[in-house]
Amino acid sequence: MGAHIINEQDVPLKKTGQGFTKFLFEGAGADPSIMIRYWGPDTDLDVHSHPYNEMFYVLEGEVEMGGVAYGAGSCIFLSKDTPYGPTRAPKSATLLRYAEGHE
Repeated sequence: MGAHIINEQDVPLKKTGQGFTKFLFEGAGADPSIMIRYWGPDTDLDVHSHPYNEMFYVLEGEVEMGGVAYGAGSCIFLSKDTPYGPTRAPKSATLLRYAEGHE
């Protein structure tokens, strides 16, 4: 994979699912993807899982997963195939997301 350096200011904001995303690095195959996710009050994801490890770091705001609220500074690591949710951002949340072998 080598070194990949990018400034968040240089990345376009894209509408994705129930929020917006800035893809800092889009991995292919087994390479990870790193992104900044912006979720708002409309974010309401059912319980689900992914076939890869993923990590969320809450930069701003608060996200709820499984009825537990995680504020800024919280790091949430989920092993592949681990069900989680429902996921909500009642006010808003900005998260750094790392996904190994992201689909």
